[in-house]
Amino acid sequence: MKNSDSLIIREANQRDVLMDFVRLPYRLYKNNHYWVAPLIFEEKRNLTAKHNPFLRKNPVVLYVCYKDNRPVGRIAGIINKVHNEVHKDKTGFFGFFESINDEAVAERLFQSAVDWAKKQGADTLRGPTNFSLNDVAGLLVEGFEEPPFVLMPYNPSYYEQLYRKNGFDMVMRFFAYELTQDTIRFPNFVNRMEKRLEENNIIIRQVNFKELGREFGILLDLFNKCWNENWGFIPFSFDEAVGEFSKVKAFAKPDLILIAENKGEPAGFALALPDINQALKPLKGRLLPFNWVRLMHNIKKINQIRVVLMGVLKEHRNKGIDLMFYKKIVENSRRHNYHRAELSWILENNRMMNRVLEHINAQKNKVYGIFEKKIM
Repeated sequence: MKNSDSLIIREANQRDVLMDFVRLPYRLYKNNHYWVAPLIFEEKRNLTAKHNPFLRKNPVVLYVCYKDNRPVGRIAGIINKVHNEVHKDKTGFFGFFESINDEAVAERLFQSAVDWAKKQGADTLRGPTNFSLNDVAGLLVEGFEEPPFVLMPYNPSYYEQLYRKNGFDMVMRFFAYELTQDTIRFPNFVNRMEKRLEENNIIIRQVNFKELGREFGILLDLFNKCWNENWGFIPFSFDEAVGEFSKVKAFAKPDLILIAENKGEPAGFALALPDINQALKPLKGRLLPFNWVRLMHNIKKINQIRVVLMGVLKEHRNKGIDLMFYKKIVENSRRHNYHRAELSWILENNRMMNRVLEHINAQKNKVYGIFEKKIM
């Protein structure tokens, strides 16, 4: 515990402090029209090692800042062992940052994360990641006037200033693009592309949920191979990937999860999800006693999707597979009455994918950042 003036930092290693950590955002965003409250029981599960394999493998600390005995901020300090092994560095991470608009509160939170990360041997602090770049990550810096899509972050606009006041600089930007069934425009050659791909023994199929174990292994292998050159990449372990997919399996659609095959061998994949945030937003984080009924009703009214992941093996790039993925997702979305899509997140330095999205008339509507500072 650290005491400075009227601010107290407590580690969330006791039930009451942990519950303050979980519940703080629900109070901070109470009057925000755009924030989507996650289900409280899911938030608690995500912070326990029993349900989150990341916590069983990596050091993590959770802090809550109190002012006059009221929680006013929170932060997590994170060491991602796989990241540091892959990138041969000593980076510490922070995540789950929330704060009232108070520079003193933010300073205490960030300093607590810095002090802890130093003790773990880190020379850099980077974030936000909840808990890694494979989870919900990034600070929203443009595009605040809209609720976030599924598995995307949301935060007040003043957070960027709090970051910068504490010595953090943006080291990477990534984008979200918007498309609707009315605005999407495919180049003329795309209509001939599917036949050309088939002539070259490349087909695109949807996943088979009846053989989900096998299909899941294919998708995981493709992700780790397709994304391994991306900035900040860390491979998904099988148990971590299963944990993430379990969060979305109940509302995922097989025809929005696509695999490209070349002579029967996997060549690429695309994953799009119905935007469950549309169904969750009215529930304000609670399912009981009767909100689960509302949730089932709300799911039927979802009319938009998020294209979450897409990748093509290096030897099959520049063949139009990525464009065909988008065409198939658009066609299959119509059958479910999904009329709008967000394509996120796209790294700023992923020039190929940014060009593809511009070619189909996607409009950039949100910008996110990853920030860091040297701490040794």
